Amino acid sequence: MDIEVTKRLEHICLKSNFGLKEFGKKLEIALSLPTMEYDFENETEWLTVEDEKINYNISRPYEKGTLQEWDDTTLEGCNFGIVLSIHKDHPSVLDNAWVDKTVATVC
Repeated sequence: MDIEVTKRLEHICLKSNFGLKEFGKKLEIALSLPTMEYDFENETEWLTVEDEKINYNISRPYEKGTLQEWDDTTLEGCNFGIVLSIHKDHPSVLDNAWVDKTVATVC
């Protein structure tokens, strides 16, 4: 994700019993996304892909409660974070109804 071209970020947290790769595959199919790239570091693993001027990033920390430590607005029990980074040149970036519908579709 190139933050300099990002106009809007939307963040979603949720709970799922799926592993990250399985969850990502389901999201790819549901949203007709290209194959997501997997990576990891000390505290978390993630999948990412850019499609039609939207970057999708799904992260799943290894330890319970990590999302709540990073963001105290995250509800207890959530173990996945999804960030949608919408490119400043996306035709609907300022259309709140479209963004709400898109975020609801991801959920």
